[in-house]
Amino acid sequence: MDGGFERTLERRLRTAGLIAGPGLALLVATVNPGGHPPEGRRLLAIITLAVCFWMTEAIPLPATALLASSLAIVTGVAPARAVLAPYADPVIFLFVGMFLLAEAFRKFGLDRELAGALLSRARFARSPAALMAGFGAASAAVSTVLSNTATAALMTPIAAGAAAPAAGRGAVPARWGSGVLLMVAYGASVGGMATLVGTPPNLLVAGFLERLAGVRVSFTGWLLFGVPIAAVLLLIAWAAASRVLAGGAGTIPAIPRREGAHDEPERAAGRRWTIAAFLLAAVLWTLPGAAALALGPGHEAAARLAGLLPEAAVALLCASLLFLAPIHRGRRAFALTWEEGRNVNWGIILLFGGGLSLGTLAESTGIARWAGQGIRDLPIASTPAGLLAVTVALTILVSEFASNTAAATLLVPVAIAAAEALGFDPVRPALGVGLAATCGFIFPVSTPPNAIVFGTGLVPLWRMIQVGILLDLASFLVVWLGLLLLTPLLPG
Repeated sequence: MDGGFERTLERRLRTAGLIAGPGLALLVATVNPGGHPPEGRRLLAIITLAVCFWMTEAIPLPATALLASSLAIVTGVAPARAVLAPYADPVIFLFVGMFLLAEAFRKFGLDRELAGALLSRARFARSPAALMAGFGAASAAVSTVLSNTATAALMTPIAAGAAAPAAGRGAVPARWGSGVLLMVAYGASVGGMATLVGTPPNLLVAGFLERLAGVRVSFTGWLLFGVPIAAVLLLIAWAAASRVLAGGAGTIPAIPRREGAHDEPERAAGRRWTIAAFLLAAVLWTLPGAAALALGPGHEAAARLAGLLPEAAVALLCASLLFLAPIHRGRRAFALTWEEGRNVNWGIILLFGGGLSLGTLAESTGIARWAGQGIRDLPIASTPAGLLAVTVALTILVSEFASNTAAATLLVPVAIAAAEALGFDPVRPALGVGLAATCGFIFPVSTPPNAIVFGTGLVPLWRMIQVGILLDLASFLVVWLGLLLLTPLLPG
């Protein structure tokens, strides 16, 4: 697709959203589907406006979240304290801590080092399919600690630079480069599913489950199902891309690791401190879950550890320590400065706060229960497995046309309400929404990683669609079956 045509299409879509959003909101407020009381009718109109703006990106996504929250206050849906309280939810501060740790990770080049360590291995130079596996695995590994957007932004130039020279020398068919770049995008998305902190929808699900259902999913608990599901999806993504795109034989020169820059004393000290902070966070995050598995969730020591070491506090503690970690005593230089801390993506934090706010209001006004009853009335949703299938399929469909964060924001409260209306455990449907929200593989607009690799001009749209359809179908089965089989392992 021509870049100019794509930009024109985006502008027209935004303009359409600016016009359609208020119009649809007024229509919903007038018709009042579901016959809600005044507060519910106003909130439903506000949610309609937010959904339209989020799907068309008529204004920046965080601005839409702030607009929706402010409208909820001034139209009398709820008092300011109730509307704005979710902006201070612990999951928001978990984001702040993780973003600060990720900033140190990028500052000292540890993200590139991790990717280079994997891609420099000779086994990834044997064939196009092998290099695709290397880039997919590297993206997935980095994405477990960085956002999928940051991972794709890091890996795409490396992948494009590696693919173009090799293909230009005729070592392999030119089309395999599309497969390498697609594996960067898909690896970044799939890797984020593996850990609680890997991608925004995961944290959003954890926040909603604790706020709306009183259920806490720990860092260790998420690993029990997140890692196997992500590993299977990564393997399927590689197999699909290899079969559809790579073809042919040939060898690829190994990707050299970057050396030299980190030998500077300050950089070396910063790297050591950053690694230590990440390891400390990993240990403290897994300690309560490990204690619950070893001693039982009702044991006094396990319960005390869970109370003392919530994920948000651990992330803030380890990130804050980097502001105290010296890398040059004479100049009073530290591993992180607040100037660098300002690089944190505060927009996504505001977007999350707004999403939690709308979801909480949807629950308190009955909007979520109304939408959940609509799902409940579907014949296929009459069993826990059927309800999970419906929520996963619906989320994958929505995530193809809306951001993964927006999809999770809209559908997690609905899934929880539907499960509770049917008397089912809400954990599986909520987790299904969180994981499925990351499974938008067909279009460039489905996820930021898709858009980033598509922007290189090396991935034709029809190739992304061809592989993406296969992955969407596979992801439905893998997420559905994976949660049915693995969530019983969650510490109760």
